[in-house]
Formats: sequence, C-alpha cells, structure tokens
Amino acid sequence: MTNMYEAMTDKLIDVLDDLPQAVAQTHRHGEVREVASALDAIANTVASHSTDAASTEAQAGRVVVDGFRAAAQLCRGAIEQ
Repeated sequence: MTNMYEAMTDKLIDVLDDLPQAVAQTHRHGEVREVASALDAIANTVASHSTDAASTEAQAGRVVVDGFRAAAQLCRGAIEQ
C-alpha cells in the first residue's frame, strides 16, 4: 500500500496550499475538483486497509480517512460557493 505521505504529491499539496486563490480563479476550479477526487481516492485506499476494528493502526487509519475526506469536501464546498 502506498502510504499517505507518498500519496500526497507536490501538486496536491500546492493546490491545497493555494486553495483560496485557486477557488477565486474560475479557470482553476477543475484543478480543485481533481484534488478533491484524488483526496477521496487516497481516503478509499487507506480505508480499504483499515478494516480490523481491534487494531490501533486501523483505528488511526480511519482517523486519517476522515481527514482526507474532510479535505476533499472542503475543496468541493469552496468551489460551490
């Protein structure tokens, strides 16, 4: 499994870091949507490896999943406003 640090590419980080400007520029909304989709995909990958309810590693993975999904929703919500 690719870990979350490998999955967070420089492009994802750059768009998230520049989110207020990206949202303000209509021509970059597609880029923000792509980042939201990538974050959802990362969350789904981590979730698929975090199924053991008794494992503390899996529990931590579910917290990470929630974070990636929240970031994806933030991206989508920002361009919908």
